[in-house]
Amino acid sequence: MQKPNQPKTLDLSVFGEFKASHSLTGFEVPHFHLWRVSVDFKTDLPIPGDRLIDLVLLQNMLTSIFQAVEGKYLNTTFSFPPTSENMANWVWDEVVRVLPEAPLAEVSITLCDLDGRASGRARLRG
Repeated sequence: MQKPNQPKTLDLSVFGEFKASHSLTGFEVPHFHLWRVSVDFKTDLPIPGDRLIDLVLLQNMLTSIFQAVEGKYLNTTFSFPPTSENMANWVWDEVVRVLPEAPLAEVSITLCDLDGRASGRARLRG
């Protein structure tokens, strides 16, 4: 039983990144970005066991997902325009495919230049 004034939910985030190029209407010249990704899970407390999801498992999952796009020209990799919004949706779908029972709450993509300076972010929330 929860004590008064105790936390009621737990958020767990895992971070990853990949480098890939794309071009979009108005920016037709292919250009690279560092795509920084945050995948967030949320559950009520208490959690069964000692963790929501193993962080090593999550890191390995992201590494595996990003291998498909690392260094690629995303316009020829996907059938959709590779905007940050669409890439966030792609990551969401891949996480659900790999971990269908996980309490996925949010996927965030921060678009950065190759030096890591952020220019914008797209967030999907469940």
